[in-house]
Amino acid sequence: MDNKDSATGARALSTPAAPTLHPDSENPQHPTPNTQHLNTRTPEHPTPKAERRTPNAELETLEERFVLHWGEMASAWGIPRTMGQIHALLYLSPEPRSMDEIMERLRISRGNASMNLRSLEEWGVIQRVHFRGDRREYFRSLTDVWELFHSIVQGRKRREFDPMMRSLRQFVAEAGACRTDDPTLALYRSRLGALLGALEVLQGAADRFLPRDPHELPRLLEVEVEGLE
Repeated sequence: MDNKDSATGARALSTPAAPTLHPDSENPQHPTPNTQHLNTRTPEHPTPKAERRTPNAELETLEERFVLHWGEMASAWGIPRTMGQIHALLYLSPEPRSMDEIMERLRISRGNASMNLRSLEEWGVIQRVHFRGDRREYFRSLTDVWELFHSIVQGRKRREFDPMMRSLRQFVAEAGACRTDDPTLALYRSRLGALLGALEVLQGAADRFLPRDPHELPRLLEVEVEGLE
């Protein structure tokens, strides 16, 4: 072999092999990371948006139907429709959502989202979550159905039932203080007294059940239902 052939062979031996391109990698020098570690973040380290799961189209449709239905039900109960939709979205979500994600998914304004999230917090059905290294605020819903039921009933009792009971007691007391034999006043006293008496029975039942552990409610309700049969 002459000197020319020897030099060519030496260059061939010294030339590094071309890097193998991973099918899912655009950079041959940095192969794709092991995907089994992508979804193992703890609550202190939120999953970056780029790594979040791509939603399934059929699942998105099902979620959309439930969110819309929950909003309609909320409206029928005297609760803002958007408030119900936000709660439904958070209840179904496997991980906390930021306000921006909620706004994007429901196509609502920041002011609307902020106001309804604050109301849901006051009801005790969602919680605010902070992650280390992330300045945004995230929100998650209670997912234990009995704790959720307990919080909703307590909230409605505090906001609606208790003020009504205070007003009825005041009306009955004022009617009792009137010094007149007007038969219409007697009818007023009788009917408001009957209404107050019935509602006090309900209040007694609520006061009996609500302070208990929410997880005792299924057993207690079953006992009460059996007692009525």
